[in-house]
Amino acid sequence: MTSQTGVRDELLHAGVRLLDDHGLDALQTRKVAAAAGTSTMAVYTHFGGMRGLIAAIAEEGLRQFDVALTVPQTADPVADLLAIGTAYRRYAIERPHMYRLMFGSTSAHGINAPARDVLTLKVAEIEHQHPSFAHVVRAVHRCLLAGRFATALGADDDTAIVATAAQFWSQIHGFVMLELAGFYGDRGAAVEPVLAAMTVNLLVALGDSPERAQCSLRAEQTQKNTLGRAT
Repeated sequence: MTSQTGVRDELLHAGVRLLDDHGLDALQTRKVAAAAGTSTMAVYTHFGGMRGLIAAIAEEGLRQFDVALTVPQTADPVADLLAIGTAYRRYAIERPHMYRLMFGSTSAHGINAPARDVLTLKVAEIEHQHPSFAHVVRAVHRCLLAGRFATALGADDDTAIVATAAQFWSQIHGFVMLELAGFYGDRGAAVEPVLAAMTVNLLVALGDSPERAQCSLRAEQTQKNTLGRAT
């Protein structure tokens, strides 16, 4: 007999699969229950209804997003920050329905995923409450400690660290949303002329030199190509 925890997990995983394969319209009580091999009542028993299930699906997406943003750490913190951006975009492109749900750009039957105000959080709080964003925060902190960004930003100032990380987040999120919407043509066509150029501009604005920023960009691209060949 399937345990109650097992039923909950089956419903959650069925919802994730339906979302990835068929989009938000597939997140219906009957469809999820059928895909999980259980009754519609189980959705209410374990999640209190579709609102709770959709929130849980978004949370599972964020957990998987956290894993996807885990990239190898090198001696170049800026290259590592860029690698996180590459992983971020890859997740959004490969799982557009989940990405849109996670960040509230769309809703499922009028139900939106819950959001958090990261700007009110300390770095340690972000580690626990928003682990996917914590990857960006840690990389930015390393850049500050390495002197790649202006010291005026404050290498030990949580507010400055989080706000700077939010600039990178805003940049990559805006790019991928426009890319997903089709405004940048074929997949990947705008990565170099738009995203890479915009990122270098932000790095320089934060205090990095154009030469070092370009060097880190090349290092990240080399690492990406190496990992691509390895897989």
